[in-house]
Amino acid sequence: MIPKVTYGSRVRGLLEYLWGPGKAEEHVNPHLVAGYDDVALLAPEYRDREVGGWSLEELAARLDAPQIAAGERGVQQYVWQCSLSLPAQEGELDDATWSRIAGRFVAEMGFTGDAERAGCRWIAVRHGLSAKGNDHVHLVVTLATEDGAPVWLRQDKRRSQQVADLLEDEFGLGKWTPGRAGATKRPELNRPEVDRARRSGQAPDRELLRRQVRAALAGARSEAEWVARMKGAGLLVAPRTSAKDPNQVVGYAVALRPSGAGTPTWYAGRSLDGDLSLPQVRKRWPEAERPSTGQWKAADSTESSLRSEDRMAVWRSSAAALEATSGRLAGAAPDSPQWPAVARASAELLARVAAATEPSGRGPVSRAADALARAAAPPRRAPAPTASSVAGELGRVADALLVAGHARDGGEAAVLLAVVVQAARLVVALAELRAAQQQAHAAGAAAAAAAHLMPLLQSGAQVVDQVHVPTQGGPPQRPVHSVPGPARPRVDPNVDRDPQR
Repeated sequence: MIPKVTYGSRVRGLLEYLWGPGKAEEHVNPHLVAGYDDVALLAPEYRDREVGGWSLEELAARLDAPQIAAGERGVQQYVWQCSLSLPAQEGELDDATWSRIAGRFVAEMGFTGDAERAGCRWIAVRHGLSAKGNDHVHLVVTLATEDGAPVWLRQDKRRSQQVADLLEDEFGLGKWTPGRAGATKRPELNRPEVDRARRSGQAPDRELLRRQVRAALAGARSEAEWVARMKGAGLLVAPRTSAKDPNQVVGYAVALRPSGAGTPTWYAGRSLDGDLSLPQVRKRWPEAERPSTGQWKAADSTESSLRSEDRMAVWRSSAAALEATSGRLAGAAPDSPQWPAVARASAELLARVAAATEPSGRGPVSRAADALARAAAPPRRAPAPTASSVAGELGRVADALLVAGHARDGGEAAVLLAVVVQAARLVVALAELRAAQQQAHAAGAAAAAAAHLMPLLQSGAQVVDQVHVPTQGGPPQRPVHSVPGPARPRVDPNVDRDPQR
């Protein structure tokens, strides 16, 4: 459950929005599910549309009354609004459950008062799924008590996260937000991004870029190679230089290539995801290998072109390698220090699979890749993860998938499906591992990733036996690319990679 807190100064304006059609015509059935008084007494009546639709005057006056009583002592932004949203995979709750959740939430936030202080007036409004398919309610609270005393808040956004965590346990809801447990946080899409994506029928730019940048990291052995891969994927890449030393890169931004004469929309790495900022990305490579500004600008990727039979051979061997890796995860100790590296490599691999199978960025593999990245999100200020031979194998599979590219016809797509199925099994194994580690939010995000892939796993498994021929000799090997930057020796599949990997 994800709380989002905002503030305002017009109760009537907020009510008109909540009982209106919504920005995406998603408000199909606005109604009260809970409030400070009997819902039947508070609920507005519906009038004929020609005379204004809902009658909101009385409800607005009720909510405004404590603020009017507070007078000049009152809080300027006295309208506290919090949406409580469930991920789409959680499904829908009934009104009675939302009513109990809303009541518990405002009580835990301290808005209902106690023996020493009067409570605030509040309501909970439900009006259908969001534009992204999330069940949710809106809480509206007047920041003045029944006796006219102003309510001054401190760290209420942080408290809202703590209360959401508590209520997830109390109501048996899934935990899908690793950022709440100390992991790096993912910036949310803003309304213009959502609106543009809805109009175009495409995934939002930020989501596409996040996935492409992560896919470029999969198996990359240096910063220069990562930059080259981003450019090879068609992204515009701009380094941000130090004010003291223009030859030193301290950040970066990426953009999709605009169509026609359009202007690119740039996103800094940290605005894509917390673990995609340049300082976080650089933790995997030695500091001495950092490329200069000139190397960032010059980095380029050599296109690889394989014959159809070679592409299918890569996919078959990749599927075999993933199957073996899933088996290793199933019997592994949950407390191994290697698992942060394995989780990160798994998320990057799935982003690579999504790039190969769903170029539009819309589909179950893409959604699973986004969820798995949250399951693998590192703690803020965490050191580089311990080296892992399993992570190394996943990196080599990702390398091979990058070279193989996309399926060209139905026959190739059937073979590539074997990779998707084995990747799905890997995600399921990782979800079970996260659950065994008792990392509730990471386990919830991993379970969400597995749920996205389950239909593919069930429907695709029946054709895997026809296309999956395990090969001998370990995971597929990566063809050599011409990429600026220092070269690295090939690593034996049975030996852990460099700790900085």
